[in-house]
Amino acid sequence: MAAEAPDPKTFASWEDAFQYPIAAVRGMEKQLRNDIDSNREKLRSLVGASYRDLLHTAESILEMDSQMQTVESYLGNMGVSCPEAISRLLKTGGSILQAARVLVISRLLHKKISQRSDTPPYLEILKQRLSSLRRKLLARIDRNFQNLEAAEAILVEAMCAFSLATSSTAADVIQHFYHIRQSTMSELGKKVDGNMGIFQSLKTFVKTLKDTQNIAPTQLARALENLKASPLLQSPDLKSLTELNLDVHQRWLGEDLNSFTPYVRHDDLQKPAAIRILKRWAQDAFSSFLEDLRTMLNSVSNPMSISDLRQEMLELWIQSRGHSMGIDVSEVLEGIRDAFIDRLKHSIDLHCASLSDMASTIAAILDQWEAGVSDACPPMWDNVATIIDTKSGSKALKEALSARAHGRNRMVQIISEAYAEWFAGTRDLENVIDKLRKKRWADDLDDLDDDDDIVENNQTLLSEDDPRVLQDTLQTGIASNLHKLQDTVRIHAHNLHATVEEDNTTSGQKACFLLRVWRDITSHLPSTYSNLDLHPDFVQTLQSQISETASREPLLHFENRTNKSLRQTQLRARILWEGDLPLPALPSPQTFRLLHDVVRSMAAFGADVWTPQAVGILKRRMKKALAPLLGRLPKGAERANGESEMLDQSSNKHASIDPDVDDEQAVPEKLGGGDVQNETQDDVQHETQEDAEEPPVNSPGGDVSIKPTGPSKEVARDMAIQRLFDILYLRHATSVGGSDAEDAMGRTQSTVLEGLDLPSADLKRMDKGAEAYWKRTELLFALLA
Repeated sequence: MAAEAPDPKTFASWEDAFQYPIAAVRGMEKQLRNDIDSNREKLRSLVGASYRDLLHTAESILEMDSQMQTVESYLGNMGVSCPEAISRLLKTGGSILQAARVLVISRLLHKKISQRSDTPPYLEILKQRLSSLRRKLLARIDRNFQNLEAAEAILVEAMCAFSLATSSTAADVIQHFYHIRQSTMSELGKKVDGNMGIFQSLKTFVKTLKDTQNIAPTQLARALENLKASPLLQSPDLKSLTELNLDVHQRWLGEDLNSFTPYVRHDDLQKPAAIRILKRWAQDAFSSFLEDLRTMLNSVSNPMSISDLRQEMLELWIQSRGHSMGIDVSEVLEGIRDAFIDRLKHSIDLHCASLSDMASTIAAILDQWEAGVSDACPPMWDNVATIIDTKSGSKALKEALSARAHGRNRMVQIISEAYAEWFAGTRDLENVIDKLRKKRWADDLDDLDDDDDIVENNQTLLSEDDPRVLQDTLQTGIASNLHKLQDTVRIHAHNLHATVEEDNTTSGQKACFLLRVWRDITSHLPSTYSNLDLHPDFVQTLQSQISETASREPLLHFENRTNKSLRQTQLRARILWEGDLPLPALPSPQTFRLLHDVVRSMAAFGADVWTPQAVGILKRRMKKALAPLLGRLPKGAERANGESEMLDQSSNKHASIDPDVDDEQAVPEKLGGGDVQNETQDDVQHETQEDAEEPPVNSPGGDVSIKPTGPSKEVARDMAIQRLFDILYLRHATSVGGSDAEDAMGRTQSTVLEGLDLPSADLKRMDKGAEAYWKRTELLFALLA
């Protein structure tokens, strides 16, 4: 049996094959050649099949490359189309929620394209444009939040759009909504275009409370949840956008984009949290509103405008307080009330304090007083037809005549006009208070819970308490400032009284000025405050100063005439005596002239200052000054009576004047009462002429003629009787009732009567004659009567 052929695969090298016989070696050669042929056939078959596969793979690669280029083209087109769609929606006023959805798709596309290694060159430009469109979208959302006329559906849509654009939760959305509304309130509150800005600010506050109560949290949470109900690209709104052309592009976007659903947390805002957030915002917003309200009110000076704005704001809040979820309605009401009441009280205080400006004006006028200029007042009918325009009616004429009749010269008119303006302002304030009192407010206590005792009745709170506070403030302010003005006038009156002896030229006219100013003020007090506790004791001081100034010069003239009459040697009025036993029926010329001069001096100050009280002061002063003067009798009468009839002249200041001094030297150069002063020269000339007409008496020592040194006893007695009639006449002329001054005149009458030994019937007859003559002549001295 032949040996088995070795296996060449087991040889370590080719040399191992020659260890066997030749036949075996040939057999191994044949086997190796067969294996080579077999392997060659197998390799040929294997290479042919792989090549076909390689060609097919290459074709697939080329096809995939073409598809990738198509996808990139579609993605690029959508990346460019999305900003165009957003821009169109914003410009045409389209849905901002739709624009927010496109913005989200755009950001996803941008992110996907940016992940490629070879990013396209337009990617950075696309990013910048998307950022710009995002800012515009957010600005559009904010404008919707600011719009008070926006419906709830629009606000909810804007909130959803904000949530998509910023990936915000429901709590974040409502916080942003509050922030925008508070910024809007601040902007409106700081506007300077009148009262509408601050009113719109409160309206924004009220509308925010109402919108929040209707939207948060239920309606907002439901809307945010609907955003997650389906993939974003499945929204019909997006498919309707021609710029996106989703019918063509959607299948190339990939599963991640087609199935993308935005994640929005909608359940983080429950009702307790919503109320807590609203309450915190309402406190901050209302505090800022009150600051803006007080700032705005400080710029409003018209009380009626403040009152109208108060009414509008309170009506708005009262009508809307039912929507104040979680808000203390009484705190808001009190805040608004306090702001307006404080401003009205401040306005009242400023208005009442303006009386001090009049006090300053009065002081300035007195300090800059010019005699003959500051007290100048035109006569009643002087050029009245030429200086007053009567075309529009007689009102201007009446006002001008009334001003002249009441002595309202230029200086008094300055104060009167200032007071008239103040009085008109007071009347406006009274009208405001009256309007607040008459306002009828809606009583919403029925809408409150039974145990809610915080909110008071609106009618009591707003139409009773507030007007009462303002009324008390106004009355207190007027009383306080009027008393201050009274104290100021009193100080000026006492200062004038202290300087009356030094400056007799202007003190009387200054006193008239103060008296007229105070009269105009007190005669036009606000009707509600006419019973103020005013005690103008200085009025009597001013009247006393005027009376002293008005009577001083006539009394000086009368004293000089009386002194001259004592040197006369005959009584010319003796021939006018009447009766079987002749007695005087007329007063002496100097007595009649005294009353004439006094009345003219009074008229020089103006008839308006001579009230019954002022005339009484003047008469009492005249009585006191005339008592010692009328007690002076001629020396002959003293010898006839056997005793001195001369009163103690040292008790009267007028007795210091020397009887031998001429009138012109005795009267000061500058005295009050200009009309009487103008008569000084005429009086002197007339009385000098009377002295010259006295008959000369032959001297016992020769033919030299000299004037007698005094009257005879008979003439002196007649002069004493005439003096008694003058006393009786003057007592009737200056009668003001019982007083110390009248007692002095009575004592003078008794002293004169003692030395005459007149029967009581004759005295009674003379008294009746004096009384009758005064009644016949009193109209000649109307101011004194």
